[in-house]
Amino acid sequence: MVHAISSAEFSGATLPPHESETPRMATLRTVASANTRPTPPAGKAGKIVLPTMEGLCFEKVKHIAYLEANGNYTVLHFTDGRQVLVCKTLGDVENLLPGAAFVRIHRSHTVHLRHLKKYVRGKGGHVLLQNGVTLTVSAGQKDDFMHAIKHYYG
Repeated sequence: MVHAISSAEFSGATLPPHESETPRMATLRTVASANTRPTPPAGKAGKIVLPTMEGLCFEKVKHIAYLEANGNYTVLHFTDGRQVLVCKTLGDVENLLPGAAFVRIHRSHTVHLRHLKKYVRGKGGHVLLQNGVTLTVSAGQKDDFMHAIKHYYG
């Protein structure tokens, strides 16, 4: 059984050892777990690191138009028409991005609010992005989407 503690909770205590683990290995594991920190939403240059099949891709957050789920992968669609397939789920990629600028509008889509052109009412409605793409807003996500718009655009 693995027990994890955050670095804030780490105060020199050791984690319970795994079966067949030496005391030194348990100490190294404890120190390693205390030194791990969550990845910040975006780097100093406004970029994020995306794990792709070929390696790592460094992209500016402001150029991401929307995200599309594809099973356990996510396709990032950029304003210039490029697409990057990332080896992470949609939720995992959302956690890398600044929360105020991106909002989930559907089970399989997250949009960058900066790139919205129009919202058309309906049961859930749909959005038109500046690049001409139209995406459906699910009825279940509509309230969160409307709240995010009010918060983002003030």
